[in-house]
Amino acid sequence: MKKLIIFYIVLFTGQFMFQSCNNTGNKHERTGSEPVLLSNPHNRASCVFLTTDERNKPVVSWVEIDSAGEKHFYFSRMDTATDRFLKPKSIPIRQNASIHEEGMPKIAVKGDGTLLAIYETSAPMKGSRWGLGDINYIQSFDNGNTWTSPQSISPDIKKGLSASFSGIARLGDGEIGVSWLGTNPAKQEHMARPVLFAKTDGKKGFGKEILITRQACQCCRTALSSDKDGEISLVFRDMLPGEVRDISVSTSSDDGATFSKAVSFSGDDWVVDGCPHNGPSAVTRKHHTYVTWFTGGNKSGVYYAELDSSRKLLLKKYLNPNGRFIQLTLMPDGTRMIAYDANYPKGDSMYSRIIINKINEYGSFETSVTPDKEEASYPVVQPVGNKQAVVAWTNRDRVYYKPINTDEIVKPVSGSLFSNLALKKEFPN
Repeated sequence: MKKLIIFYIVLFTGQFMFQSCNNTGNKHERTGSEPVLLSNPHNRASCVFLTTDERNKPVVSWVEIDSAGEKHFYFSRMDTATDRFLKPKSIPIRQNASIHEEGMPKIAVKGDGTLLAIYETSAPMKGSRWGLGDINYIQSFDNGNTWTSPQSISPDIKKGLSASFSGIARLGDGEIGVSWLGTNPAKQEHMARPVLFAKTDGKKGFGKEILITRQACQCCRTALSSDKDGEISLVFRDMLPGEVRDISVSTSSDDGATFSKAVSFSGDDWVVDGCPHNGPSAVTRKHHTYVTWFTGGNKSGVYYAELDSSRKLLLKKYLNPNGRFIQLTLMPDGTRMIAYDANYPKGDSMYSRIIINKINEYGSFETSVTPDKEEASYPVVQPVGNKQAVVAWTNRDRVYYKPINTDEIVKPVSGSLFSNLALKKEFPN
């Protein structure tokens, strides 16, 4: 499986290079201010993640590896008066933590301000090439000054069954929900993996897990989103008959007590004998689910979709043939903000920029937020008040971020303007 993953990453990179050379006229305007370096320039940094605290102010986390090879996990809160992140605090992390973007360490904040961090670990296991994967979680009740001892999210770890590729979100009741991929009891690596969900119960940690489906792709991250009314969307890359790797969704209307049967909706018909290592992103609002994802099917690239309360596909838009890792968030007024990285040629070299899409009732608009000739990738995005957002990403082993005024994103995406009347009818703000 590892060889297959590497093969497809190389294949897709080459495919994007070919497509980029045939899209040299696709220009992107760039917003004004320069990116801000977040990580220590002397360390290798990656795995940047954005969330919000109990007051809906941005909180960022990321990982650094120092010159001695030691792993460090940090978080920082944003000072919204200056649009700058404050001095970071360290989160204790085991040194067998798995550091990769699809299963990165993450932080979440409960409605009462409790901090909860998760991270994957890997331990050698006889008969397994991958070892025994686990998802540890720790909590802090004093703003990150002290943390509890790590515990495993999944009880299946005691059976020698791995857990990985998690998603995390604060739920409508203020608790934290987590989704992840378990392991098929047969332990056959080519088989689909189960998707599971659990939520916290006060200071007790996570309660009993709920099985969502047994048919998920083996190594793509799961995505979890919730709104204040208790609606939850759990989105994942499925594994359908014939090695089809599309996108499915399961929803809950009771803060995660029960979930609907998972439904595949993307219709990409992507047949691939190997895991793409590229999961979806989702947000939930007023009984609707908004999703972004990558596919390597006949029309490869990144997509955006809207689903109604019955998980019926209302809208599917093709965003960029050269896009890869894609994330989205909702502004307070319901505007969708989407971030992804896209390859492009410059002379004899290939580079990657971060593109921001803004989608509302007036259409779809875009801008680039990174300088030229960079290798920017794995962006994340969160709102900062009503008209501001912050985007963060990794570039050449450093983590950067940039505040954005959403009103300045005014360049229409060619050929993708929506029907104002249809959007206002289906998705009123």
